[in-house]
Amino acid sequence: MDMPTFDELKDLAQRDPAGFEVLRAEAIEDCIRRSSECNQRRLRGLQFVIEARRRVAGSPMKALLDIQAMMYESLLGLQQALLDQQRPCAPRGQASARVLHLKPPRPSVD
Repeated sequence: MDMPTFDELKDLAQRDPAGFEVLRAEAIEDCIRRSSECNQRRLRGLQFVIEARRRVAGSPMKALLDIQAMMYESLLGLQQALLDQQRPCAPRGQASARVLHLKPPRPSVD
């Protein structure tokens, strides 16, 4: 799918909001369809979350800020996962155990 320029998209959104939404949905679907099969389910789930956030946001600006925050949280999670892989495994907390003092066995008298 050939994408229109930014200015063409802006004009379409102002002139024909419903047409813009159709084009937007088609572009998203095309992008998901072109991705590997193992990623398609995850991408559809992510798109579902994005659409839900857009619906409940109340305004385009609020939707933008909500989705931006979602992306930022995801980026921070990825950064933390990468940092965790770079650190050597820290020893776990001090293990505690009860030490039993065993007496040597008594020689048997036969």
